[in-house]
Amino acid sequence: MNLFKHLLFIVQQRRAGNRVSFAAYIKGHERIALGSGCKIHADASVDATRSPGVRLGDKVTLNRYAYVQGGNGGVRLGDRVEINNFSIVNGTGGVDIGDDTVIGPGVRIISYQHRYARGATIRSQPVIALPIRIGHDVWLGANAIILAGVTIGDGAVVAAGAVVREDVAAYAVVAGVPATVRKMRE
Repeated sequence: MNLFKHLLFIVQQRRAGNRVSFAAYIKGHERIALGSGCKIHADASVDATRSPGVRLGDKVTLNRYAYVQGGNGGVRLGDRVEINNFSIVNGTGGVDIGDDTVIGPGVRIISYQHRYARGATIRSQPVIALPIRIGHDVWLGANAIILAGVTIGDGAVVAAGAVVREDVAAYAVVAGVPATVRKMRE
């Protein structure tokens, strides 16, 4: 998008009650839907160029250096979702995040994986794109990694540094590499 369209999008969003920084990187603005009261801080990025869309619910916050990429599957963030600094949400396979979820700094939500069969370079092989579903009131600790095809139930907690490669039950607290259930929230 050219600079004029970028600035026009930001001005329109500010008039609608959203706080989009002029230093934020917005690409594919025509496929981005923002609820009311959203905050996109300086140096945050939203890229919807190769996407069916990126939808941010009401009062979503993207902190500095957060990166949301719609990819082929799109991204939907529920109301009051907060994505902290240096986190990545990749929607190649589709990502759906429920209301009131908090995503710590450095979290990676990656909805695709590379094929790696012998006989061809990894780079030349197609990727496997699978949706990620994260429930309401979930906490993803700093530097957690959520892999393609995973569903995380409502109220779950993923500890800092955990690698989630299998579904997480509602209200479970998981930690480790790979993540395993350590306890249930009372």
